[in-house]
This record gives sequence, structure tokens and C-alpha cells, in this order.
Amino acid sequence: MWLDNFFELLYSKGGKKIKEAYELKNQKMPEFLYKYKSIDELGHTFDLLENDLIFLSNANNLNDLYEGEIFYDNKELLYNRFKSYVLPYFMTITKFNHDQKEQIKNSENPYLETMKLIYETDSTINPEISFNEFNDNLSNFFLDISDDTYKKRNDASKENTYLTCFSENHDIKLMWAHYTDYNKGICIKYNIKDHENLMHICYPIKYEDGYDYTEELSNFKEHMFKLAFDPYLKKETDWSYEKEWRILFNHEIFLRSALKIGENYFLKLPKPSAIYLGKRIDSENKRKIFDICKKREISLYQMEKDTCEAKLYEIEILKYSEKNFEDKMFIVESIKNKAYKSLIHNYFYYPILRMEDIEKRFSKIIDSFNNLTDDEIQFFLDELLFKNNIFPVLYPYYSNVLLFLIKLYDNKSFNHITTSDGLSIEKNLEKWIGYCISNFYNKKIVRYMIFFEKLFMRFYNRYVILSDKEKESYERELFNYKLKNKYVKMIEEDIAGESKLIHPFTNKDYKELIRNNILDNIQRVLDLFYINGKFDEESCYEEYLKLKLMVAKIEHNTELHYQEIFLNSESHYIFDYDNLFNKSYDIQLEKSGLALTINKHDLQLVSNEDKALFENLGKINYKQQISNFIFECCDELNLNYKKNIEINVDKKYFNPKTNPYTILD
Repeated sequence: MWLDNFFELLYSKGGKKIKEAYELKNQKMPEFLYKYKSIDELGHTFDLLENDLIFLSNANNLNDLYEGEIFYDNKELLYNRFKSYVLPYFMTITKFNHDQKEQIKNSENPYLETMKLIYETDSTINPEISFNEFNDNLSNFFLDISDDTYKKRNDASKENTYLTCFSENHDIKLMWAHYTDYNKGICIKYNIKDHENLMHICYPIKYEDGYDYTEELSNFKEHMFKLAFDPYLKKETDWSYEKEWRILFNHEIFLRSALKIGENYFLKLPKPSAIYLGKRIDSENKRKIFDICKKREISLYQMEKDTCEAKLYEIEILKYSEKNFEDKMFIVESIKNKAYKSLIHNYFYYPILRMEDIEKRFSKIIDSFNNLTDDEIQFFLDELLFKNNIFPVLYPYYSNVLLFLIKLYDNKSFNHITTSDGLSIEKNLEKWIGYCISNFYNKKIVRYMIFFEKLFMRFYNRYVILSDKEKESYERELFNYKLKNKYVKMIEEDIAGESKLIHPFTNKDYKELIRNNILDNIQRVLDLFYINGKFDEESCYEEYLKLKLMVAKIEHNTELHYQEIFLNSESHYIFDYDNLFNKSYDIQLEKSGLALTINKHDLQLVSNEDKALFENLGKINYKQQISNFIFECCDELNLNYKKNIEINVDKKYFNPKTNPYTILD
């Protein structure tokens, strides 16, 4: 059986075959693993599903009482450790003669032989006490010390061990009964195998009765690795129906890769491939999970009872591609099912990838078009180019869309396809090159977003410590924004549960939670002041001043309370108001320029109007950020840009109305 081979390799002497063990495990790991889960009354299950998080349980809180338990024969362990560790030293200090020492060395049980000689030769021992009584008293003393030592070591191991468990199947009746609140919960399907960092810490469980660690404890140093892992990777055969795999964190160092919220640890997992609803799930919970699955493009199934035999089966409710995004069929199935969010996110929202890696991904998409109809391709192009919340001026993957259009146009095989507005691939590329040029003029909008972002960060820094009544007051004044949501609630609950208040932004995990809240409100600013490609700067500036005044007010009113919390924080450092937009946006523009300079032949598609913009851009001093791109493109188009126009930039004080091109660090 491969499991026996795996554990033999894993615990090989000196760890010489650990690499072989992991290769075997990874090869045998199922394509999908399943998490059975109940739905808690507070609704945290839905938050975890929306954020791809899973709760990590401490080993002390699992339903198996013997989880992580190290079984051993205490008396046998005493004999073994005496022979290996105590006896060599004892022989150097004892007054026994040579023959007595040889008698101990050659005996089957050196410990008992030593006790016998001590009993016979030590005149201080009461002769009325029998040897058995003498030996039992002394041995029990040593055994109590030994037991206490190993119990403390085992307890410390369990205290520092966190894990989450999965099964190989989604239709195990006992799992539905035991782990989903009697079929009222859900089963989540995950693809762990295609995520190397998770696959490495995911292990199979071996079911075995009567396992014992006396031999390993007798030679602790040699078996240290096995003793750290094996107690959490073995269970008695009573549990074999679970067909379990588990992700294991058995050291504080490993836990640093987990997300800590308050005293709890969570693990970031890939987006679920599918969710299965229990037969008895509540209708309201079913509705909420349906909404999550539809929004996030996750397949959804309802479990039902078979009427002919005692087994469960699933009925499809929502169907999306469940394959890994790098699989060509993921692209085909996503487009055929008109499920574009995951496809666009996985193939276009990668600003840090190398250009050649991005091009390979786009080649895979274009190649998959051979398995699609013209109408299906048109739907995808419409979704990519038009159906996004943020207009191209703030496209989160603008440069990648431009590069994709260049690759598609140069391919020539699909240039007959038009988007729903009647534009050909060539005309769409011309349009997006124009966006690239005009985006440099629209940087003013991005600068506004940066400053709104900073104001929201400052605002939430104080908002989460207000009383409910105080919050209501600010919510009325800032009615345009959604201030109270699940992210803020999670932080508030965590702070309220602490005996010592924690500064909400000195913890990186809180910052990540609040980040989404701020992005939602920045999107609201865009909805209000950037309409149909036109920027209402005057109204936006007035809103900026209003919010700035409100932030100053909340900071003044909460200063004493804020200082009290900050001084009692677990972490003492100045909070850095990280930019969400600034640097990434400038990188997108730079990469857009790079895409054009690499494919200069496509610059011939530039319209006369955009050429005039290009020429003006060449005259503006953008310093090192984009000047190479501008100058190269101007040279390719034979444009006259030699006149350099200086822009007055005040680095210390930025006025978004007068210095739209300031680069903020």
C-alpha cells in the first residue's frame, strides 16, 4: 500500500528520503478534497466563503480525544532510556567492581540488574523491605517524573498544533451526519493539488490500531521528526470512513503563514471549485450560499437521498468550470457558460508577471477560441472590454487587456469577429491604444482617488473605536458611503472581545480586511463623479474637502481615546497609510507603454487625434516614469516633441487641482 511506503520514506533515517516521500504523496493526492462544515448562527461561514478562508482548529479542540496523543509503555521506556542514556554515566561513578559492572552490561534488563545490586550492596537500605517493594517504590518515583515530562511535552505539542481536515469524497453519509449538523450544513470542494504551497503541508491520514511510540521516545533525537508529525497523521481504524487528509501546522514558525484574527487562526485557500448543500439545509442559508456561488462563479449542488438504496447523490443547481484555471478546458468551459469573472481574474489581473509569461497565457486563450463559436468569442470580448465596473481609465488590468488585443490582432485568425458595438478587432485595438495615450491625461482622476483613499484610511482608524451612537452620527453625515459592513463588524467584535484594546491598524490582518471596505467606497466616489467617461472635477473636489473636514473632526473628537488604545496596543509602530492605487496604477501605464514599444508596428493604428495627444505628451516632462515610452513611440510616428514643457510640482503639499501629474511615493 502506498501509504506504508510514504510514511517509511517520510521518517527515513536522517531524512534522506523525505523528498521521495513528498513526491509520492503529491502524486497520489486526489485532484479534489472536500471540507464538511456546519453553518454557524452568527454567519461567519458566509464571510469565510466569500474570502476563501478556513478556520484552523487547535489539536486540543478536535472530536477525537486521542488526537496527537503519544502512546507508550512507561516502564519499557524507563528501561530503554536507562540503558541508552543513564547507564554509560552511571558506570563511571559507581563503586561496583569489574565483575558487577560486567554483570549489569550482560544482563537482559540492565535497569533491574542495577536495582538488584544496589539493594544487595547498599547498607543504608532497610533489610526488612523486600526487593520487589524497594524496586517498585524507586521505579514508581522515576516513572512519575518520566510520565510528567512526556505529558507536558505532548501537551505543549498539541497547544502549538493547528490543522484543518478534508475528505476524499463528498457523499459520505457519516461525514454529513457528524460534521454538518445532521445534513444542515455544506461540503466544500477544493483543488489543493494545484497549489504547491498548500499541497506541501497537506498529508494523508493512516488508520491503524495499537500504534505505540515507546521505541521512538527511547531514541528521541533520532526520531524527533516522526514524533512531531506522526501523532497527528495516524488515527484508529474506527475513523477510517472519513478518508481524511489534513493541512497541518505543527510549529509556531509555520503558523506565520496563516491569518490571525484575534486569538483565532485562518488559512487562505483557493476559491472553492464547488459547494454541496446538505439535504436538510435551511432555506435562508441555501439562498445566501446560492448568492455567493453565483457572484463568485462557484458550482453549486444539492445533496439528495437515493430512494432505491442508502446512498446520497447530488443535483446540479449552478454549473461553472471546476478545472484548474491553467487547464485549457477551464477557458473553454468558462466562456461557454458565460462565467467570465474567474477567467478574467486569473488571466488578466497579474501586474507582477513577466511579459513573456503573460503572453503565454494569452496565447492559451486565443488557442482555445478554436473550440468556440464566433458568438461565444464575441460575448467574451464584450465582457472583457465593456462589462467591467471601472472604465478603462482605472482598469485594474488595463495593460494586459491592451497586450491581449495586440496578440489577438497579430494572430489574424479571428479578425473577422466584431464586438457587439460592431467594431472589429483592429478598431478595438485602435481604441485601446487611444485609451493608453489619454490615460496619461486622466492621471488627475487617479490622484484624487489616492487622496480619497488616504482620507478613508484615516477615517476608519478612528471609526472602529466609536460607540454605536457616535457611528450613527457620522453615517448620517456621510450617507453617500457604505461605512458599516462585515469587515468593520469583524474588527469591532474582535476588539470588543479583548480585555486589552488593540489598535486596529497595527495588525496586518485587520488592514487586509478593511482594505476591501475602502475600495468599495472609492468605487462609490467614481460612480458619483466619473460618469460616461467624463470627470466632474468641481463636484469631486468639493466632496474631497467635505470628507477631509469630517476626518479632521473625527480625529479631534477621538484623540484621547485613540491614544489610550494605541499605547495599550500589542504592536507599537506608526501606522503606514499604504497606497492601494498609486504605484500599481503607474506600473500599469508603464507596462502599457512597454507593450506598445515591443509591438511598434501596431502604432500605425493610432488615429490622428491620438497622434496629436502623443505629440503633446512628448513635450511634457514626465521625468523617468514614462519618458522612454513616450519618446520611443513619438519617434516611431515621426512626431515633433522636442519642446520640453516643465510642470510645477510641489512634492510636500499636493493640490489635486493644480498638480495632476505628481508622482507620490
